[in-house]
Amino acid sequence: MARYALVIGINDYDDRNFLPSLSKPAQDAEAVAKFLENTGTFANVERLPNCWIAAEKRYEVVPGKVTGNDVLQALQQILSGEQTKNQEVLIYFSGHGFRLINRIGDGEAYLATSDSQPDGKNAISLDRELNPLLRRSSLSNLVVMLDCCHAGALLPENPELNRTLLEPSLSAFKEKQDYYLIAACRSQQVAWEDEEYSLFTAALLEGLSPQQADPETGEISADRLFDFVSRELRGEGQEPIRMGVGRSLILVKYGAQPQVEEVKPLLDEEGELRCPYQGLLAFTKKERDFFFGRKRVVEDIKSKLDRLNFVPLIGASGSGKSSVVLAGLIPWLEELGWQILEPIKPGFKPLTMLESLLLPYFRDDQQLLDQCINNQDSKGLKPLLELFPREHKSLLVVDQFEELFTFALAEQRDRFIELITQVATIPDSPLAVVATMRADFIEPCLRYDGLRQLIQNNAEYLPDLRGLDLLEAISEPAKLQGYDVTNDLLNKILEDIKQEPGFLPLLEFALTQLWQKRDEAEHRLTLDTYEAIGGIVGALNCQADKVYQYRDYEKDSPQQERTETEKTLIKRIFLNLLQIGDGEKDTRLRQSKALILSLAGDNQEGQKVLKELIEGKQGLVKGRLLVTGKTEREEEAWVDLAHEALIEKWDNLNLWRTETRKGRELAKQVDKDAKDWQKNNKSQYYLWSGDKLADAEKILQEYQDTVETTDLAKDFLEASSQQELYNYLRSSDIDNLERETLEKEAANKSFLNREKLRNLLEDEKEKAQIRLSASWLLKQWGEEVPIWTAKVDKQGNIALSIIAENDLPATVIEELESGINLEMLEIPGGEFWMGSPEREDGSYPDERPPHRVTISPFLMGKYPITQAQWRAVASLPTVERDLNPDPSTYKGDNRRPVESISWYEAVEFCERLSLWSQEKGKGYQYRLPSEAEWEYACRAVISEESIQNPIYPPYHFGCNIDPALANYGQTARARTTAVGRFQIVNAFGLYDMHGNVWEWCLDPWHDNYQDAPNDGRAWKEELCPDVLLKRKYVVRGGSWGDGPRSCRSAYRGDCDYLSDFDGFRVVASSRTVIQ
Repeated sequence: MARYALVIGINDYDDRNFLPSLSKPAQDAEAVAKFLENTGTFANVERLPNCWIAAEKRYEVVPGKVTGNDVLQALQQILSGEQTKNQEVLIYFSGHGFRLINRIGDGEAYLATSDSQPDGKNAISLDRELNPLLRRSSLSNLVVMLDCCHAGALLPENPELNRTLLEPSLSAFKEKQDYYLIAACRSQQVAWEDEEYSLFTAALLEGLSPQQADPETGEISADRLFDFVSRELRGEGQEPIRMGVGRSLILVKYGAQPQVEEVKPLLDEEGELRCPYQGLLAFTKKERDFFFGRKRVVEDIKSKLDRLNFVPLIGASGSGKSSVVLAGLIPWLEELGWQILEPIKPGFKPLTMLESLLLPYFRDDQQLLDQCINNQDSKGLKPLLELFPREHKSLLVVDQFEELFTFALAEQRDRFIELITQVATIPDSPLAVVATMRADFIEPCLRYDGLRQLIQNNAEYLPDLRGLDLLEAISEPAKLQGYDVTNDLLNKILEDIKQEPGFLPLLEFALTQLWQKRDEAEHRLTLDTYEAIGGIVGALNCQADKVYQYRDYEKDSPQQERTETEKTLIKRIFLNLLQIGDGEKDTRLRQSKALILSLAGDNQEGQKVLKELIEGKQGLVKGRLLVTGKTEREEEAWVDLAHEALIEKWDNLNLWRTETRKGRELAKQVDKDAKDWQKNNKSQYYLWSGDKLADAEKILQEYQDTVETTDLAKDFLEASSQQELYNYLRSSDIDNLERETLEKEAANKSFLNREKLRNLLEDEKEKAQIRLSASWLLKQWGEEVPIWTAKVDKQGNIALSIIAENDLPATVIEELESGINLEMLEIPGGEFWMGSPEREDGSYPDERPPHRVTISPFLMGKYPITQAQWRAVASLPTVERDLNPDPSTYKGDNRRPVESISWYEAVEFCERLSLWSQEKGKGYQYRLPSEAEWEYACRAVISEESIQNPIYPPYHFGCNIDPALANYGQTARARTTAVGRFQIVNAFGLYDMHGNVWEWCLDPWHDNYQDAPNDGRAWKEELCPDVLLKRKYVVRGGSWGDGPRSCRSAYRGDCDYLSDFDGFRVVASSRTVIQ
């Protein structure tokens, strides 16, 4: 038979005016505890308050405070716990005791706790608390030693008045239990302290020494001890008293061999040490050996089942309801011969679950089973229970009863509750039901009359795990595996728990993490490790984040970060496993695995990724965040959160829940504005834009699984997005976008994506500006786009056409530097009429007389010279003058045309380029184009008809210029744009012949075409150096700052100064072009 002891020594008290501090109780209690341990006959000596002495690997009673709740729970555990049933118990108390006298003169005695108040609150009442505990206990024998003032009130000093507290209780046990109680003094006396110990305890310890043992037997009985103590205290002003019932108890027998219990740790199937903690998972029958701290609750449920058929077990979320039933109650009932049905959770179809559960008992009468379960007019379970096996009592556990209110179908919920509560009304029912219920779901339960009455009359309420029960739940599982929980760790855990409501799942998770990082050399769990994992509060959040962020989350410093796709899928998985309410109360929502896999749609690769994320070696189940399963009764496998604690304690999931709620509010606002938009003929002025639209699209896309959006709202957002894209494509912001910048823009603008741009590009009904801008962006993205030509009629209508590359002149490419090419087009020779007739709108006299010119073939740059090309050539050796490598005013994009250069600098550029080409073996002679070559190349009209009937449009694309086609003064850009930005070529494949920058020609300025060359050459004239420096040269094509008139094909400009309007393009030929 095992022996257990509870030793309490309280020095410190909150109200020192009422109860002054003592110096001896902790010391007294520790001395008694050590003595009891050293006898070797006590299986466990529990101390209050205690501290872990790491060097000696033991607990010690220390000066400190102990609350009334702590003492009461410790008394309950040792007097009524399953562990001490039919065992021997010793209780020692040292501290203050006091009496309160009522108005009729009767007194009530109390054991003082640290938080005791003068009115007796928080103290342990000997009459109302200790006495009932003793009455209910099932011990083999009990010894109580009280070293406190007024301790004698516990014993019958005056039998005639029958005012004892224990005599009525003890009389009930005279036949089967032995009790012995020793009080340090009578009810009206005080107990005194001595130098080392109190007077009573000093005598007690001396009386238990080997010298006081019976010489013949080596025993010290309770009577022998009392006699010695009484003799020792005679004349000290305090008189110990005693009461004994039953046999004279033997407290010590010297010579007995200490009982050393060998630790045999539990191993798993692979022979490895099993983890004694469960993380976020419930304890089950398989883990019953590691389940501690809830024996009293289990016993209470069992007691109720002895007389009731329906017991609701009600507790807060995370209080351990499932574990109490699965690991505590069920194994015990099985040992007692009960038949345990497989526990069920209601799920979506609770009636289906119930019917499949009972099917094995009614395979020969399935019609009756179906009728009783599903037919509202039937007698329910009564006919079934009449046929139910009665050899053994059966138990049905309905776990997570709240699922009936979170996602079960309403009609199934009502019928299920009706059936399941019916067992309570059936006399001698062979079936009993235990239902675990979350306390915050009791309100909907109370709407059902029968269920309400059962809750009011039968419920067992699960309290927080506190006191010795809590210490046991922390320390005992590790001890069972041969490990200690260090005292500093235990104290820190207890301190943290006070600040954390619903702490149990967080505690269990932290203990699991601690076990995984345990000190295997010293066989202990340590404070350092506890703090490293984040403690009670941080361990779960830290681990969940690691699993979310990394594949190798089991490492202390993980490196393999998950992809954004994986993270997005994890987020969607968790949100689909939640029932997010309109308020703050959210619950877990078990889902079929097929539904979770469907988040990837028909994408098989996506489904494979999802499956790996859930059940793979680096998945969420392995990371203890999810659980999966499938019972024989269930049609398909399911996925669920490991525990509801994740809902509140994982910061990321909290954020996602909050954003989901915002998304729902946002969806309501979108729907409201969409209706206004519809009422106003879907006017663009009612659409959303900017950050408001971007935020809405992002949130609604991210939370599409949990936020519903109406079809009208979707149309509204799509129209808003399309309008945003239109506005963006019309803006000058895209002129100089490069691929890297474009991709950053696209990341922040949901409307900006390749598919939408491609659709616009291919839509022939769309406006030219939109199609060309879409083409420009796609080209920057590295995609193939068409080569566009345009025709503009007199009304300004633009018709776009696609020209095949084969229909354009061949391209010659010179690589100036790595990644910097000069593209030259082979312009065919031909004839055209140069200049403009008087009838042409906007023409000038200097453009006349029109004259016929013959042009020889030449090469011409596809674009004006860019800033990158300029820098490449400016770095070549000087011919006649130095070149500034970066002269342009408008910088920031290498594809912009170079500007702010003189005619002479353009000529120097051509000479350097020519020498470089010759050195490379190509031998091209680069120069500026003659005025005739430029106009011929711009017009790109060489048909015979054009010679016979020379009516040319003012621009190569027609009668008018348009901001969609060129950069000129009316576009309000006020700067250059990247060459080729407008995507339009003429018939020769040349870009930007109108606007952007003026282009220098080789010709000096003449006021008209009188005597102009007719063979395409430039004007020839003899000039002295002074004249040369002041000479004006021709510029053609207009610029970003000029109006339409100056951008015409025939317009001639003259210039003799530096300007950020002026640039150039080059030509190449093998003939002399100066007449």
